[in-house]
Parts: sequence; structure tokens; C-alpha cells
Amino acid sequence: MDSKNDNSRRSFPIVSGVTFIKSNHTTGTSNGFMQIREGGGGEFYNTILTGIAGAGLENNKCFSETRSTSTKGTAPPDYLFWSSNNIVNTISVDTNAATQFKIAISAPDNCIWPAGEPVSRSLDPQLQLVPNSWTSVRDLFQIDPRPVVNGNAYSGIDVVSDPFFTSVSYSGAFGSDLWLDHWSYLSVKGLLPANDVMPTSASILPSRVTADTTLSGSSTYYMTQQVFVVAGVTLTIEAGTTIRSYRQDSNGKAPTLVIERGAKLIAEGTAKAPITCTTVLPDSVLPKRGTWGGLILLGNAIGLELGLGTYGGSDDTDSSGSLKYVRVWYGGADIGFDPKNPENSGNEINGMTFGGVGNGTTLEHLEVAFNKDDGFEFFGGAVNGRWLSALFVNDDAFDTDKGYQGKLQFLFAMVDQW
Repeated sequence: MDSKNDNSRRSFPIVSGVTFIKSNHTTGTSNGFMQIREGGGGEFYNTILTGIAGAGLENNKCFSETRSTSTKGTAPPDYLFWSSNNIVNTISVDTNAATQFKIAISAPDNCIWPAGEPVSRSLDPQLQLVPNSWTSVRDLFQIDPRPVVNGNAYSGIDVVSDPFFTSVSYSGAFGSDLWLDHWSYLSVKGLLPANDVMPTSASILPSRVTADTTLSGSSTYYMTQQVFVVAGVTLTIEAGTTIRSYRQDSNGKAPTLVIERGAKLIAEGTAKAPITCTTVLPDSVLPKRGTWGGLILLGNAIGLELGLGTYGGSDDTDSSGSLKYVRVWYGGADIGFDPKNPENSGNEINGMTFGGVGNGTTLEHLEVAFNKDDGFEFFGGAVNGRWLSALFVNDDAFDTDKGYQGKLQFLFAMVDQW
């Protein structure tokens, strides 16, 4: 923001509710994310600056305006007030060190602030999904700039005493309302979740499920990361439950539900109340493949790679639980993101993967639709399945490998590039 000098009309915006996000680009890494210079004044409240930059706020080429983060001036437009409640969470690309401010103190800039200032809160704003790195729209698969409800951005709120400004309970441009929905480029290109998606700490599945857990059929749950149910633990999903998943976590890995060897999944829906694992994207951009990961069951049954990797054993009667009336839609995203080849690193996941799963497991009335890779994949094992539907997947509808020796009946597939 420029003002040119003291001799012209000074720029003096009053701004509240800012979310600026920057990733690791080759340009602008030494500059301040927000620059106020050439005598610029104004008031700045409820601001979030997060990402990789030379600094969060850069102030240079100052003139006669006063500057403070503790005391607002009394003679507008001849002052700059930067609230100490603003969240500045910027780091240097070279050192990963926090770089909140870049202030040109020496002549001829003369940007002198009171002792100990400027200051801002240096903490994670806890936005729902911001990838750690992207270089272009090509490898920006999804973003959700809303803060976690009741997280860090919901404290330290400034009240702006001007009737223009709506009273809010959060810092930044967003609360629960994703006002970019439907009309923004990000929404049109399928990079934003639906506006009704609003994960909370109670509805987000943890990265590791270490105790028996039941998901209620009256609730919607979210996967924002890969979820592993560990050995000895049973995850029960009631009929009618919906699990909605983001495209990736902050490290680029697709959220996927993994039932490890020795764990169990009891997911028994009904024809009228199926269990649905799907995307957070709005219906307006669907159908779309590769919008999240998938479902993986790993067991102790026999396979050609006996005892290797994360699945397989010697017990073809092993049980990994029971799946009935379960739908996996729009999956197949990359579970092992490769930044050198973000479109296709070869790690796309199948809709439902069964690795060394024994015939003590029940598979009935299951569907995979619009998966980017295979629909159903059986690696070894002896699990049986009936009434399986694979719709419009991008690779094999049904695939068997690694010595699978189970029984399958009533298989349905529709094949099209859609």
C-alpha cells in the first residue's frame, strides 16, 4: 500500500477481516507479504497473514505519520495503527524461522515505531486446509481458508467502532461461511469444499484410532488426513453415517481410511441407510474422480508376499470385520504425493483395497463410483464378496493380484470415461 509522500492525500484505509495466504514461490520470498510504504497510514484489525515470505508486514519509506501497535492515533490520516491482535504466521523460505516484520528504521526510510513495536500474535491461525507448498494452480488441489471453529483465530478479536463493519467472533476473512462458494474461480474449478462442510474437533477423525470407536449414523464426519485404525481396535460405523474427505492434507497426502492388520471395521449399513464415504466438494462440480483417497483393509490371510509389507500372514480365515451397504464415491487421489509429478505420481489409491484379507470378513452390497484408479482391488487373501458394484472408475473395475483365492458373486460394472 503506497501513499507517495506527505504532500499528497495520504492513503488511510481502515481494514478488518483479512486472510492472506502465501506459498513457496520463487518470486517475492524476500519481500513483506503486506507492504505499507511511502507515508501510508490506516488502521488494520483482525488480520491473518500466513505462509512463506520475507516478512508478514514490511514498512518502509516513511514520512511524518506516526506508527503503533498499542495506541491508535487521534489525527487521521496521519498515523498507522497495526493491531497487536493480528496473527502473523510467516516464515522465511531459507531458514523456516518466523519473520513477522521487516521495518526500515535507518535513513532515508525512518520508519520508527515505539520501543518493542510492532508486535502481533505469532501463532498458527489453524485454517482448515492450506497446503504447505504449491507453485501454481496445477499443484493446488484444494484449499479451505476458514479457521477451525473455536481455534486460535477465534480469540483476541478486535471490535471496530464503525457501523460499516459487521461484528465478528473470528480473525480473518472467514468464519464458518465460505462466501467464495459457487461464484469464485476456486469454487468453479473444484478447489473449495461445499459451504455446508464445517469440520469441528468432534467431527474430524484422528490420524490414529487407538481405542474402540463408534461413529453415529446421525452425524457427518470428516477426514482431513490419513486415518489408521490400529491392531486390536474396532471401528464401528453405524448405518446412515456419512464420512466426507478433503482432497489432501497440508503435506499433499490424500486422506484415506486404513484398517491395519489385527484391527476390525464393522460398517453395516442398510439399503435405506447406506454408509457413504465421499468428498467435501459441492454437487455442482461432481462427478469428479480423485477427490480423496479411499478405503483400505489389511489382514493376516495368505498372499504371495507373505509377511512382507503391511499385510499378509498365514490365516485365510482371518476377519477384518464386516462391510454391508457401504459406498465409496469420487476417490482415488494420490496417497504418496510427489511434488515433481503432482498430477500422477503412480500412488493413486483404489476405491476399496483388500490386502491379505481373510474369509472371516463379510463383504456385501458395496459400491465404488468414479474412482481414479481401480474400483475393487484384492491383493492376496481369501475374502469372499457378493453384490459388488463398480461405476465409471478410471482403471479396472475389479482387480485381483498377489495370489488372491476368494470367491465373488453378483458383480456389476459400468465402464465409461464420463
